[in-house]
Amino acid sequence: MSRWTRTILIVFSFLLSVLFLIGLLMIISTDILTGMITLILDVAQKQPAKTIAIVTGLVGFLISVIALIVSVMAGRLRKTRIRSNEIGYIEIGVEAIENIALNSAKISQSGVKTAKARVSPAKGGKLSVRMIIQAFSDVEIPMMMARVQERVKKDIEKYTGIEVDSVEVRVSRVETVAPRVER
Repeated sequence: MSRWTRTILIVFSFLLSVLFLIGLLMIISTDILTGMITLILDVAQKQPAKTIAIVTGLVGFLISVIALIVSVMAGRLRKTRIRSNEIGYIEIGVEAIENIALNSAKISQSGVKTAKARVSPAKGGKLSVRMIIQAFSDVEIPMMMARVQERVKKDIEKYTGIEVDSVEVRVSRVETVAPRVER
């Protein structure tokens, strides 16, 4: 998110909190309520003050709508990694990178039963990958999870061209291997 967007969101949040505080004080104290009603009636009866209040209200409304749109769109735009070359742009979705990490964990033959991956940006345009894994019980966890880390890092860098800063693996559960019944 850009500096201007953050500044607008901070100012908007501050103004909104002040507005709610005034509303709360009006509910608590009747003196503040009558004072605010008197102020609003005075503004509504004087034409220059009424025009200024209408313009200020419209500007505040537009800023709030813009802040809402930018905050929603900023979350969506963060979901892609954009790379450019001489022909144009390549957008790689975060979901695609997470799927590469999941496939790498499963095909690393490290005793991974199920996995979840989360990709987030790191410094220098690199990625940070966090994985939560359920492993089988017949696995040497430290050695096998180190293999998963190496494979995930290598595959993401190979398939996307984006450097991986770190791969964190957390084993949340160890599942017993069910005996096979042959017929």
